Amino acid sequence: MNFRMAAALMAAAVFTTTTAVRAAAPQAAAPSLDRPCSFATAAEVSALIGATVSSASDEHFRCKYNIGGGWLESKLMDYALKASRDIYDYDKAHGKAAPGVGDQAYILGATLAAKLGDVIIVVDGSNMPRPPADGRLIAVAKKIIAGIP
Repeated sequence: MNFRMAAALMAAAVFTTTTAVRAAAPQAAAPSLDRPCSFATAAEVSALIGATVSSASDEHFRCKYNIGGGWLESKLMDYALKASRDIYDYDKAHGKAAPGVGDQAYILGATLAAKLGDVIIVVDGSNMPRPPADGRLIAVAKKIIAGIP
């Protein structure tokens, strides 16, 4: 066996071992639009809003985070749908700007509506026992937006 052949065999062994180790290592599932809770876990939302989230459940296009006797919800919607545009446009017309969140974002009461490309992100804390401060809504929205491809 010459040096080149030995080097080639060694490289093949290292590649095979590295590939097998990578394949065996558990990998976190990437956020998915059909699993809205995958963009922010219950633990992450708890830390961001300063309240204990007891559970989070995917409900079609929204994630419901249960908090005490109420909930916070996040929604991921297609801007092409009239209902999505209506929510965003209403918050834009009646709310206050939240700079630095997506392409544009607005807060109206305890609800933040943001636009990122063709996706509308809504974070609604109006059903919480104590609605979160604007900064906490913004933090949740930014966490969700960070996972959008």
